[in-house]
Amino acid sequence: MVNRRLLHRAAALAALCALAAGAAAAQATPEARAKAAPVFAALDKIAAEARRPAPARPALADAAAAPGSRRLTFSEAELNAYAACRVESEGGPYVKSLEIKLLGGDRIEGRVRVDLGRPQASGLVPQKQDLLFAGRFETREGQIRLTMDKLYLGAQELSPSFIDVVIAAASRLQGVPAMSLGDWYDLPDGVLRLETRPGQVDVVY
Repeated sequence: MVNRRLLHRAAALAALCALAAGAAAAQATPEARAKAAPVFAALDKIAAEARRPAPARPALADAAAAPGSRRLTFSEAELNAYAACRVESEGGPYVKSLEIKLLGGDRIEGRVRVDLGRPQASGLVPQKQDLLFAGRFETREGQIRLTMDKLYLGAQELSPSFIDVVIAAASRLQGVPAMSLGDWYDLPDGVLRLETRPGQVDVVY
C-alpha cells in the first residue's frame, strides 16, 4: 500500500539536501516485522488471486468474489508496521521512518524522518529533520494519487509546487524518472482502491 515511488519522492527530497552525505539504511524492528506480516500475506494473496485466469463461465457463487466486492481492514498500527518494512527495503539511505495517521474521508497525515548521515560542513542543513505532511488521496482502478494540503520540512512550510521542482532535480541526481506530487501510482496487484476511517484503512479488491 505504501508505493515504492512515493518513498522515492521522499528520498529524492532528502537526497537533494544531502547531496553526497552518507547514511545507513533504516532498520525495521522485529515487532514491526511481526505486526506487518499479516498485511504482506494478505497483499500476496490478493495479488495471486488477481493473476488467476477468469473462468469461462463463472458460477453464481463467484459473484461474491467479483473485483471490488471484497475488503480487508487494517489498523493504523499495522499500516505503520508495513510502512516501516517497506522503508527498510525501498526507502533509500536517507529516509529513516514513515509514520502515517489515518483520518476519515481518505485523508491522512504523516511524518517522514530524514537522517543525512554526517553533519553538513556548511551547517545550513540539519543532519536530522522531519518532513510533515497532511493531505488526501484518491484511488481509482488500481491507482492512487496524493494531494498535499500542508507540507513542512521541520518548522518551515513548503509549497507543493516548489517540492515538484525539488523532486525533479533530485530525481536527476539519483538517476530515477522524474516524478510529481500529483502523479498517479499503481496500487499493489489486485487492490482496486483504499478507503480510510479514523485509525483504519479498508483495502478493496
